[in-house]
Amino acid sequence: MQKTRNSRRGPEDDPKVSYVLKESEHFLSSIFQSIQDGISILDKNMNIIKVNHAMEKWYSHAMPLVGKKCYEAYHGRSEVCEICPTLKVLKTGKMAYEVITKHGPDKEPIGWEDLYAFPLLDVETGELKGVIEYVRDITDRKKMEKELEKRMKDLEEFYEMAVGREVKMKGLKKEIEKLKSGRSKDKNK
Repeated sequence: MQKTRNSRRGPEDDPKVSYVLKESEHFLSSIFQSIQDGISILDKNMNIIKVNHAMEKWYSHAMPLVGKKCYEAYHGRSEVCEICPTLKVLKTGKMAYEVITKHGPDKEPIGWEDLYAFPLLDVETGELKGVIEYVRDITDRKKMEKELEKRMKDLEEFYEMAVGREVKMKGLKKEIEKLKSGRSKDKNK
């Protein structure tokens, strides 16, 4: 096809520029996919527009994720979650954070996640375009915290029992001393 005089060529038509753009896009995509924690990009209506491999792996039961509402894909809900840092970002334009329940294929709780939600801003206008969710699975940490709490409680109970026992032992020793001193007085009489 021959170009007419009136047709305009953009910078992307230059092979060198096109190559640099593709390399830059490939580089950014490699970074996005290499992050081991979950990344989910949402539009202003809470629709998922892009996810990394970690999210695809964690939520494979809800695939495809792109195009679904975040609360539908990640939590099996038909409405926005009660605790929703993403909604806070959409209302305030500021970063938000919550520890949330991680749900499995049957909507059952299977763990916990740190969910950081950041505003996705247009670099030129500063306009809010959506939300970037950064998700870290903290299930193992929470299990260890619960185990630590249980052990601390067990130690506190043991300590109180041991202290109570020690107090009783001191009392018994005093009683024995009284009895001994009473007996020795009786012998001296």
